Amino acid sequence: MGQFGHYQNVDRRNRLGRLNTYLFKKASIAIGGLVVFACCVLLLERLLRIFEVVTTSTKPASDASNMIVSLLPYYLGIAVPMALMLGTIITVDRFSRSSELTAALGAGVSLTHMTRPFLAIATILAVGSILIEGWLQPLGRYQYRTVENTVKQTSFTAALREGTFTTVGSRTFFGGTDKPDAGIGPIFIYEAVSENGQQTGFRLTTAKEGELIVREETGAPVLQLGSGRAYQILDNNRLSGDLGFGGSSIAGAATVVPFRARGNDERELTSSELFKNRKGDLRTEIDRNTNNAALHLRIARTALLFILPFIAVPFGLNYGRNPSSAGIFVGVVFLVSLQKGLEFAQSLGAAGKIPPWLGIWGLIAALTIFAAIIFRKSAFKMGQPPLTSFAQWVSHMQGRIRSILKQVRDRLRGTMEGRRV
Repeated sequence: MGQFGHYQNVDRRNRLGRLNTYLFKKASIAIGGLVVFACCVLLLERLLRIFEVVTTSTKPASDASNMIVSLLPYYLGIAVPMALMLGTIITVDRFSRSSELTAALGAGVSLTHMTRPFLAIATILAVGSILIEGWLQPLGRYQYRTVENTVKQTSFTAALREGTFTTVGSRTFFGGTDKPDAGIGPIFIYEAVSENGQQTGFRLTTAKEGELIVREETGAPVLQLGSGRAYQILDNNRLSGDLGFGGSSIAGAATVVPFRARGNDERELTSSELFKNRKGDLRTEIDRNTNNAALHLRIARTALLFILPFIAVPFGLNYGRNPSSAGIFVGVVFLVSLQKGLEFAQSLGAAGKIPPWLGIWGLIAALTIFAAIIFRKSAFKMGQPPLTSFAQWVSHMQGRIRSILKQVRDRLRGTMEGRRV
């Protein structure tokens, strides 16, 4: 008899293992697809801005690719919680609609046990979130700003190609692009003239046409001007020189100023750097409250992933003949509101109005209590799923409000008729 019971336990564990594997596989596909979809949608908005930046670049494809890759960690940090929430809701909803949930519950499998695969996925995503939020995002943000700074310090090659006024160093160039055979003209050049670090005037150069060439030995672009004139204006607006020329050359490769060192912004610091600077004595340019609020927000976003399955599973439950589809909508609104709440708590902490940890972890504590209540009601008490109960409560309140309004309207109508009599 004991051996028979042992075989029963082994068989039960095998069935539960297959169920967990099934749910894990279904949830992984849904969550992985949502992560990719969310990143693509979020990147579309930024692509327009990136294209505007790289239009004057001499390497637009390479610079745009570098900027997109640098932004991926930032958008992954947004997409992962949303994908975990919606992927869990979708998986549980499908499991409910196909009556597989009813069969599992009838076989004695608890809702707590069926939540384990989602917790396993949340653990994997949390480990990835530590790497993404703590290191890849700060480094990617700095790399994006570095590439953007380099692109803006472009040579006049691209500037003239676009036919717009563009400043490179102390010169402002304009070149028309209506000439045949890739010629440039008319050409206008404004150049500030300085002496001992002080601007003493400016020089104007005009030419009917010109041609861009590249020096073989240095690869620097050179603007070969045709016939034209040059004027030098002193600081008192007095003409100092008027020179006509039959040809002239201007080297246009501007010296690229290196971008500042990383760490001017708390969002560029890794989590380990934020932790070391929690007393504000290592990086004095960053406020201590701002530093600590950013650190607490990153930790809280990782902890949030362990709480979401206990909210998403009840949101995805559907019993009865009329299943509800409100889970996805409620999940999106709920998570967006939560993210905005965390950002607001961070701003309060960074401004010093409250301790940096209080608002963020107070919100996480309230969320934990809410998750415990809603999951306990779904897993250990008989009744309708939370969203179904909420919908019924809203319908009941609407009926009560209509009833009250009808009573008020009847009383007002009776009063008016009494006055007429």
